[in-house]
Amino acid sequence: MMQKINIKKLCESDIDLLKSCAELENICISDGWSYQSFLSEIKKQNSYILVALNQENQVTGFLTASYVLDTADLTNIAVASEFRNQGIASELLKFLLQELKNYHIFLEVRISNIPAINLYQKFCFKQVGIRKRFYQNPIEDAILMQYGEENLC
Repeated sequence: MMQKINIKKLCESDIDLLKSCAELENICISDGWSYQSFLSEIKKQNSYILVALNQENQVTGFLTASYVLDTADLTNIAVASEFRNQGIASELLKFLLQELKNYHIFLEVRISNIPAINLYQKFCFKQVGIRKRFYQNPIEDAILMQYGEENLC
């Protein structure tokens, strides 16, 4: 059962939440961003860092994205293992798609990450290519996916 969560768009003053994102990133993703990377990202005017907060104001998941003109890149999404399968990634993605509703959104996903691929397909992302050896640690191909009006389910 999904607990009540609040989605918040972070800003530079959200130091503790940015640190929590970096900690979660390094638990979930083998070659994840550092706190400095999150701080650098949040300083850009064309970026999003969204967090899902539970009732105790604990970061249960986050999403990062950047945008230019009419194109956006979903660069990262992670949910703490103890909060998975509760719809948190879906809520983060839904929030982003509402915020960037007129954008063509791209993402790369590990070819072996079936739960993430299923999530993106549920939101009408379509495979548009393969990026050979895109990921390191371990080396793996990425599926390039796109979301846009012409790709509606």
